[in-house]
Amino acid sequence: MATKYQNSGSRSGNQKQDLLDTYIKKRVDSDRQIDQDPKSKGGGRKFLKAAIIVLVAFFMIRAANNFTFSPAASAISSVFNSGPGEDLLNRMNTLMVEMGYTDLTHDDLRELRSQGVTATYMSNIRALGFTDLTTDAAVRLANANVTTTFIAMMIELGYDELTLDDFVQLRRAGVTAHYTSNVHDLGYTDVTPE
Repeated sequence: MATKYQNSGSRSGNQKQDLLDTYIKKRVDSDRQIDQDPKSKGGGRKFLKAAIIVLVAFFMIRAANNFTFSPAASAISSVFNSGPGEDLLNRMNTLMVEMGYTDLTHDDLRELRSQGVTATYMSNIRALGFTDLTTDAAVRLANANVTTTFIAMMIELGYDELTLDDFVQLRRAGVTAHYTSNVHDLGYTDVTPE
C-alpha cells in the first residue's frame, strides 16, 4: 500500500511539473509575441520614454540659454539700487501719516526699514494696544526680535500688563512664547516676567 501511495505521489509531481512547464512555455511565447509585434505595449513605452527624454532635453537647453552669470552687473545694480524704491517709500509714508507719524522723510523711512520696521509692523503693534508707539520704540522692538506674534501670544498667555520694554527684556533673555506656553502647560501659571 505504501508503494501504491508513492506511485500516485510521483504521478502528481509529474503532473505539477507538466503544469509548470506549460505555464513557462506560454509565458515565453507571449513575451516573444510582444517583442515581435510593433503595436505592442512595449513599443509604446519605448516611444513614451523617448518623448520624455526629448522634452527634458528641450527644456534644459532653453533653461541654459536663459542663464546669465554677470557678477559685475549684479554688483553695480546693488550699489545703485541699495534700498526700497520711491513708490514703496511713498506708500509706506502714506500709511505712517495715517497712523500719525507725519514728519518722516524718505531717508527716515529707509532707515526704519533697514532696522526692520515697516508700516505693517507699526500698525500691527498698535493694533495690539500699544497706540502710543514711537518710531524709536519700534526700532528697539525690532532690534530685540520682538515680533507682533510674540506680543500677541504673550498677551494671550495672560501677560497683558507688560510694557514694550518688558517685551524687549524678555526677548533679550531668550524667552519665547512657545517656552512660556510650555511652562504654563506644566502647571506653572503664576510665572512672572522677572
